[in-house]
Amino acid sequence: MSDNLAPQPLHITVVSDVVCPWCFIGKRHLEAALELFAEAHPGHPSPAIEWSAFQLNPDMPSAGMDRSAYVQNKFGDRVEEIMARMTEAGERAGIAFQFDDIKKQPNTLGLHALIAAAETEPQQLAVVEALFDAYFLKGLDLTDKAVIISVVAPLGLHASVIEACLTPDAAAQNAVATADAHWRSLEVSGVPLFVFERKWAVSGAQPAQALFEAMVHALEERAK
Repeated sequence: MSDNLAPQPLHITVVSDVVCPWCFIGKRHLEAALELFAEAHPGHPSPAIEWSAFQLNPDMPSAGMDRSAYVQNKFGDRVEEIMARMTEAGERAGIAFQFDDIKKQPNTLGLHALIAAAETEPQQLAVVEALFDAYFLKGLDLTDKAVIISVVAPLGLHASVIEACLTPDAAAQNAVATADAHWRSLEVSGVPLFVFERKWAVSGAQPAQALFEAMVHALEERAK
């Protein structure tokens, strides 16, 4: 396919939650897929990536809850099996999950608001990566406002913007709640979800090759 048929960047929406380990793995797979895309289409602009909100636990109390209790409630007798499977999948993707260091399971509405508040694509990507890193690699308490500020303030978000994002029931959180509701209205029940050109979706932490092939398919369909 000639890249001249598709001069505009391919648009990819990543529907994700920062407390979802499969979303972190999916991010790494997407990064590898983007490398494959760049190699296959050296003259084509890099895809434009937009992150959209989905709450893995929409009923989570605003103050969060004890992580061990959350995991036990969610997985029951399969806790060890499931955590081992996620650890192995993370290792294959280059992620050294530190699940034992996580003490609190946060409500993520404010975290999604921070992601949405980013002014540029690189800044949004940096916020997403920083939150994944803080939660899964450093075990930081993302129910603690001061901790959250320490994570995102170095990325260029203004203090007033951060404050607005972390204020319950304010406009910033209501906006991402609306985005979350949009995906649920489309019967999305799990993430990550990768939506290409706002039309074609791939669900789950698919391998890089599968995501690359979805990019190529989207370009071919757009060129018709």
